Amino acid sequence: MESFRSKDVVTAFLSCSVRSRDRALVDAIESRVLSPMGFRCFTVGRNLSLAEQTDDAVRRLVNSCECLIGIATERLSAVDRDFPDRTLSMATPYLLQETSMAFQSELPFLIFKTASVTLQGITNRNLWLEIDENLFNGRPRFLGSRNLVYSALNDLKQKALARRATVGWKETKKSIGQLSTLALGGYGVYRGIDWLLRPPCFGNFYYKDPECKECSYRQKCKVKKAENQSG
Repeated sequence: MESFRSKDVVTAFLSCSVRSRDRALVDAIESRVLSPMGFRCFTVGRNLSLAEQTDDAVRRLVNSCECLIGIATERLSAVDRDFPDRTLSMATPYLLQETSMAFQSELPFLIFKTASVTLQGITNRNLWLEIDENLFNGRPRFLGSRNLVYSALNDLKQKALARRATVGWKETKKSIGQLSTLALGGYGVYRGIDWLLRPPCFGNFYYKDPECKECSYRQKCKVKKAENQSG
């Protein structure tokens, strides 16, 4: 998936397990798939910590993001009391709660799940993609075609950008400013927004790349690349 680059960045609530056993898979999906496609991801308890009740922190973060991406890995095994021979494997309960919050806020969402997990409620309403629970040479493996994964993520991004256009730049700037405050503390609203909207390839300017020529971060990217090379 690394070959798909995007100059458009959207902020995503990443709903996932924060347990150590799932960390490698979640990190690989974010770094090798989501980030190159322009999704800047945030998760309470993973890369963001707020001084308030978890549910309140999650709601505030969901409302500041432009879409939700869920990664459903096995957390619980449940037996149906009416069908005791039927056992279900379920993800963390927060996945259902956080996706429901996104749905209520009219945020677009997409769910990845390992093959053994049964999705419940709103998480099973949308298109979902299956992933292998194991990494292969440090890379996540999707059980669908590469084009399907790319198409689904690209569709999610277009929905997020369409929502941005609908709510208007003023409201988008307000939400991203709130997110920058949550993520970066006193870094400053303008600088926070600038950082959050930088393309994933920022600092790798290449003068022959058509995307670089059209990117609004072109000049800043050239400066950053020069700083990286001189350092």
